[in-house]
Amino acid sequence: MRKTTIPALTRLLFPVKDFDLFSHSLPLVEFISRTMEKKLERLDLLHVIGGSFLSTHLNNIDFRAGRVLSSELMQRLRTQHYENFVSPLLDKVQNLLFEKEGGLQAKVRVEDGDPVKRIISICEQERYTTLILARRKKKEQDEVAETVLNGVLNHHLDASIYIVGEDGFPPEKHPASRIMIGIDGSEAALAAVEEAAIFLNRSGSDVEEILLVNVRDPSCFLGENEISCKQASDKGYHHLQEAEEILVGQGVDTSKIVTMLLFGRPGATLASHAREFGATMLFIGRRNRMKIAEVLLGSVSGDVIHRCRKTTVVLVS
Repeated sequence: MRKTTIPALTRLLFPVKDFDLFSHSLPLVEFISRTMEKKLERLDLLHVIGGSFLSTHLNNIDFRAGRVLSSELMQRLRTQHYENFVSPLLDKVQNLLFEKEGGLQAKVRVEDGDPVKRIISICEQERYTTLILARRKKKEQDEVAETVLNGVLNHHLDASIYIVGEDGFPPEKHPASRIMIGIDGSEAALAAVEEAAIFLNRSGSDVEEILLVNVRDPSCFLGENEISCKQASDKGYHHLQEAEEILVGQGVDTSKIVTMLLFGRPGATLASHAREFGATMLFIGRRNRMKIAEVLLGSVSGDVIHRCRKTTVVLVS
């Protein structure tokens, strides 16, 4: 569960790489803003200038000739990049925000350095509660954007990470209309339930259905586990009941909550049912597991993100 006492969804950090990815993610920003209203303390847009602005120039250099870019030339290229690309991009982004209902306003900041390192550092040091990232359709994949996404996900952050799916949010669907939550009884999963409840409680009649899913290890069927299938099922139902009680306690309509106990591989099973359910958002808890443990044991959240590209996935710590 998030270590900081700062309430969820009150401090948003939104890295902006280009206009298409920004506009693709804007409905989520609007939704959070409407949901939190005056409780939203910060909405900050971040653009990190990495070394990509040098690529055109570097292509014309013969390094065998021993040519090295001077610091003066580097600064001139960086200034040109800012004036020709970054400044117009951020102006366009701010204008689009202001045109939205209520006139959304955001602080814009520009940083230099490695995008992954800067995003992580800023998110941690300034205690953002929410980090918004986006992904393109596979046929339009941007290698840099995917590298940044994967790089950020390889670190543990206290902030919740909202990964806007390839399909974004369909115009005819409310973002909270069909929310699915993966339940495993962990503190992180319960934190995911609590964060989803913030949206659900304020979305009222726009909510069609809420699906709570607990996935159990199928090895009990083969006698490979000390816990019987009945014991595993009872434990799963207990976790589902606990999650449902949190939602109802937050004012969510109990008639819209559906619970489901399944057996299988958690990541693959959650992703499959998110597609079948038509989830507008999939919330899952993200445990603070060391990287070596993820390599050896696998990561449910990583598996879900890999398999569930079209749906918006929310990772809550």
